[in-house]
Amino acid sequence: MAVLLATHTASIAEENSGQRAASYVPRLSDLMIVIQIRHSKLFYAVKARNWPLAGFELEQLISSLKEAQRYYPRTIPPMTLAEEIANSLNEATNAKNEVKFDRAFDEMNAGCNGCHVAAGRAFILIRRPSYPSAFSNQQYSPRPSERRQGH
Repeated sequence: MAVLLATHTASIAEENSGQRAASYVPRLSDLMIVIQIRHSKLFYAVKARNWPLAGFELEQLISSLKEAQRYYPRTIPPMTLAEEIANSLNEATNAKNEVKFDRAFDEMNAGCNGCHVAAGRAFILIRRPSYPSAFSNQQYSPRPSERRQGH
């Protein structure tokens, strides 16, 4: 009887946690942190020539971008780069071509930064990671134009 009761209680707890999880919508800023980490991991997987890991991280990055697009369809500008990013970076990683990857990665960064500017978040500047860290892919000092203005 005790086992049956414990099993039933566990089943109810799982159902309730599933309901809460289904209604949970991550904040856009939280999704962006996950995207930033995956962005860095993708870069370093390519630099280490770990192409299977690079492919995996690219899938995860695109999945997170699509999730952000799904939950926040009215962002200004709309986040519609996921497919474009997927195509050019996929081609490069499938071909195991670091030169193509670098070009596609820089294009992705420019797209991300363009969205940040358009959304009034120009102070969030994404770049190639500068050292092996999940957060070295962001410039933390003000942009040169902001330094001159005293911001």
